Amino acid sequence: MIRTSIVLVPSALALAVGACGPGSEPRTSAASTCDGQERQALDCQSEFSYDGRKIEGGFSAVGLGGANAKTEETALRAIDKETEQYAAQSRRLCDEYNKCVIDKATYATRSENLRRRMSKAPELLDEVKGATDEDARRKALAKAYTELVPAEARRELALDFAVEAARPSDAAPRAIAQGESLPTGTKVAFVVRPSKSAYVYLFQKSPDGKVNVLFPDERIAAKNPLAAGATLRLPPGSASFKLNDKDIGTERVYLVASLEPVLSLDGALAKAGGGSAPTGALAEVTRAEAPSAARKGCTRALELDEGSAPNPPCIRSRGLEYAAGDEKSGPAIAPASFRARTEAADSVIVQVFAFEHTK
Repeated sequence: MIRTSIVLVPSALALAVGACGPGSEPRTSAASTCDGQERQALDCQSEFSYDGRKIEGGFSAVGLGGANAKTEETALRAIDKETEQYAAQSRRLCDEYNKCVIDKATYATRSENLRRRMSKAPELLDEVKGATDEDARRKALAKAYTELVPAEARRELALDFAVEAARPSDAAPRAIAQGESLPTGTKVAFVVRPSKSAYVYLFQKSPDGKVNVLFPDERIAAKNPLAAGATLRLPPGSASFKLNDKDIGTERVYLVASLEPVLSLDGALAKAGGGSAPTGALAEVTRAEAPSAARKGCTRALELDEGSAPNPPCIRSRGLEYAAGDEKSGPAIAPASFRARTEAADSVIVQVFAFEHTK
């Protein structure tokens, strides 16, 4: 476990705004004259207290323990940085008010905007601290990261994925959900759409353990990285894959999306292009479990590429599911089989889609 002194610090800003904000009773000092009118100066202190705890320089004495992944530590640092900046903005705003740089109405508006931005911070901190398991903590931290760090400063990726299937009896294809049954003869296609420019890898593992690489594929004009908002259908156009009668049982489709190329996966996919059994990084990814099957103690897919210990007991999928409307990155695939986004400050999504192939 990575031990770090970097902690969530929402209380610092809430305090900074509270000390000089319009929704509180700010302490005042000597009066001054601004444009011929007397103005009571506010006490823009650099140290604040929250629930009896002292805050100095934007760092909270209320810690979260340690960060258990590099991405979590990065998220905590980003949240801390933004909180410090808001605290500095609050102090600067208060100082400008005292020096008659801005009038009372401008001060009230700007300080209220600062207060509103960070008013959720204590609650978000409590959600992270109160998480009962790793999955709940990841979700709570991702929520805090999204709420407290501006969009332009966040490292994140969202992705829509649809598995379209037309059974022999269907008049038209439709998006199917995780775990549905598809009989032999069903026509299948995959649709993916990343919110940002991303490297996408899509492959299937059949019940006999062989891997079929679906993308990248030299027969498909689209190449990595896919453009932000680009919708890729595999196979393109009106073509489709067809389930034969050889692989009866649970079939799994693995999707990896990353803001940067995954070099170890590139090489593994090239070797597996002929339908051989997975090896190396590809073998690790194909051990990943669906989100519902994630268990405590499992490492994330591709974690081995980040220097974790070899031979983990199990590997879970990577990223968080989100509902329609959670992302504002453009029109989504509708309907989608699932929607996923990276965890806080992460850059990789690994998702597993399983369906039952029946006779």
